Amino acid sequence: MKRILFLALMAVTISTSSLLAQKGNKFGHINSAELLGLMPERKVAAAKMDSITKDVQKQLEEMMNEYRTKQEKYSAEAGKMSELLKKDKEEELGNLANRIQNFQQQAQATLEEEEQILINPIIEMAKKAIEEVAKENGYTYIFDTSVGAVLYWEESDNVLGLVKKKLKLP
Repeated sequence: MKRILFLALMAVTISTSSLLAQKGNKFGHINSAELLGLMPERKVAAAKMDSITKDVQKQLEEMMNEYRTKQEKYSAEAGKMSELLKKDKEEELGNLANRIQNFQQQAQATLEEEEQILINPIIEMAKKAIEEVAKENGYTYIFDTSVGAVLYWEESDNVLGLVKKKLKLP
């Protein structure tokens, strides 16, 4: 089994090496994070996200202040309260703590979703520009140096079937 895996890996390596050695392949690279940072649309999206985040933080701070106020009041008066009133106040504090926790979770999900809504069109714009530049300038591959990903490639044959046949694999 290891031998088959080794042979398959060797075949892919040899195939890849011979493809890379062919004339006509043109490679390029770009740091997409740097590109996005230069786009004015990204700055507008970041400003919108800052505003939304500040609104969420303000609401959370108000909830936390309400909780602290009620907690301090309860602590100061707990010695004078009946057990029934203590239980009621503790339940109220617990409910408020749960509301705060739920708000934090929902706020995080909403912020992430909002960021995707704002950033996805910008990423698509950058991707389209990269693809157009690649086609206009005859690049076969464009590599993203910020993440090590291939951003563009010309249509090519999938050689998996040929390698499997060569190795007599099902």
